[in-house]
Amino acid sequence: MIFIAGILIFSSVTLYSFVEQKLEQWVELRLLNWADNLLIDIQQAQDRFKADPANFIFSSTGNEFTSSGILVQFMDTGGKILAKSPNLKRSSLPFAANEDDVLKDVEMTDGTNLKTYQRTIEFDDRKLGYLVVGIPTSQFHNAVNSLRVILAIVMTCTIIIMVFGINGIMSFESIRNQRKFLSFASHELRTPISVISGHAEVSLRGGSLTPECRETLTTIKEETDGLNRLVSDLLLIFRTQSGVQKIKKQFFNFSELLADCTSNIKKMYPKKNITLNLPQDSQIKADEGQIRKLINNLLENAAKFTAENGEVKIDLESQPSGFILKIKDNGIGIKKELQKNIFNAFYQVEQGKSGGVGLGLAIAKWVVDAHKGRIQIMSEEGKGTQFTVSIPKA
Repeated sequence: MIFIAGILIFSSVTLYSFVEQKLEQWVELRLLNWADNLLIDIQQAQDRFKADPANFIFSSTGNEFTSSGILVQFMDTGGKILAKSPNLKRSSLPFAANEDDVLKDVEMTDGTNLKTYQRTIEFDDRKLGYLVVGIPTSQFHNAVNSLRVILAIVMTCTIIIMVFGINGIMSFESIRNQRKFLSFASHELRTPISVISGHAEVSLRGGSLTPECRETLTTIKEETDGLNRLVSDLLLIFRTQSGVQKIKKQFFNFSELLADCTSNIKKMYPKKNITLNLPQDSQIKADEGQIRKLINNLLENAAKFTAENGEVKIDLESQPSGFILKIKDNGIGIKKELQKNIFNAFYQVEQGKSGGVGLGLAIAKWVVDAHKGRIQIMSEEGKGTQFTVSIPKA
C-alpha cells in the first residue's frame, strides 16, 4: 500500500510541477512576444513614436492594448513616463534603469500581482527610452492553486480509502462493509479524476489556445486518464481478492473482439510488426468486457517490451472444447527464476521501468481463472515471450 501511495503522490507532484512550469513559460513567452512586436512597430515608425508615444499604440478606436489585460508603459531616457496603456489608470509599472531585459514578479500598491518585462528602446545606437510590459498573473495563480487543491483532495481521499479498504480486506468480518467501501471508492475516486479530465477536454476544444497551453492541457488529460485506469485496475484487484467481482457471460465473436484489440494496439505502437491469425468459427460465451481486458493487457505487455520493428504474433485457434490464444513476441524476455512471480499483483520484473505498477498480468490471470481456463508463459531472456491462454467456449 505504501508503494502505491508513493506512486500516486509522486505522479501528482510531477503533474503539478509540470503544469505550473508550462503555464509560467507560457506567460513569459507572451510578454517577450509583445515586447518584440512593439519594438518592431517603433523601429518602423520612429518619428511618429517620438512625436506622440501615447497615440502610437493606444488608439482611441481600441486595440489589444486597450481591450485586454496587457499593460504597456513607455519611459524616456531619464525614467519619466511618456505614455501608458489606459488599463493602468493611475498606477504605473515599476521601472529601474539597471534591470533591462529582465523578467520579474511584482506586486502593485493595490495588491495586484504582475509579471513584468523591461527593454531599452534603442535603434542605430540611439536610445529613445524604455519599454515596460506587464500582465496580471492572478488567473495563472488561481489555476495552479485550483489544480493543487484538486490533486491534494484526490490523493488524500485515495490514500484514506486505500487504508480503510485494505484493513477491510484483511478482516473476514468486514465483507459487508467492504462491499460498501468498493461502491463508495468507485464513485469517490473516479469522480474528481473525471472532473479534471472533463475540464481539460472541454478546454482543448477552444480555438484560441496557444501551442504551449494546448500541450499542457493535453498532458493533464493524458495523466488523469492514466490515473483513472490505475484506479479501475486497483478496484478490480480489490474486488477479485474479496470475491466481490463476478463475471457476466454472453455470446460474442471472439475473432472480432481480438481484431478490434489488435487494431488499437497497432495504433499505439505503429513501429511494431503485429500479425494476426484468426479462425472462422469463433463464437464464445464469456464476459466480453473482462476478455477484452485480458487481451489488451497481454497485447500491451508484448508490444511494450518488444524493440522497434520487433514482432508480435497473435494466433487464435478454435478447438472442440474451447479456444487457444497465443501471443508471442521477440522482445527482451523474462528470466526463468522470475517467471513464477509475474502473475502476482504489484510485481514488476524491472521495477519502475515499465511505467506501470504490476497489475496487468495479475488481472489477466484472474480473468482466465474466472472463466475456468489456463494461462501459461514460455520465455527466454533476450529471445522473447509467449503467453498461451486456454478459454472454454461456454
